[in-house]
Amino acid sequence: MNVQIVKADAGRLAECHAVFLDSALYDHYFTEEGRLDKQLSKAISRGELWIAVTSQNEVVGCMWIELEGFFGAFPYLALLGVKKSFRDMGIGHVLLNTFIGVSKGLGYRKCSLLVSHFNPRAKQLYQSLGFQKMGYVPDCILPGIHENIMVKDL
Repeated sequence: MNVQIVKADAGRLAECHAVFLDSALYDHYFTEEGRLDKQLSKAISRGELWIAVTSQNEVVGCMWIELEGFFGAFPYLALLGVKKSFRDMGIGHVLLNTFIGVSKGLGYRKCSLLVSHFNPRAKQLYQSLGFQKMGYVPDCILPGIHENIMVKDL
């Protein structure tokens, strides 16, 4: 699917929120009232939230790139989601390739992300784009949710 990747603004917060509904990520991390909007607003205010927009101007994907990231030395993909009705159309690939391109373009040698143990399809996608598992952190963000640390050489 052909989408344009642009930075999000506060006017698109509700559309960004909708991207994560009906997902395992939402069910595990964002059921607490206001938690997702707080994170999305933080990313927007920092200029770190990117959206995938269709030719009809619909937000169908969203990602948060923290340039000072998880390790402090290179960018970290803090959040990635694709609207349920648009999954399996290559939008995740487009977003990830944008993340990789932004990281490379800024002169970084690596980029990183975490992928939860309950999300094997995402892990496969990341591996298909060259991310390698570098570690495993039990109870990383919330109790009972374990994260794989993944890094890509650029």
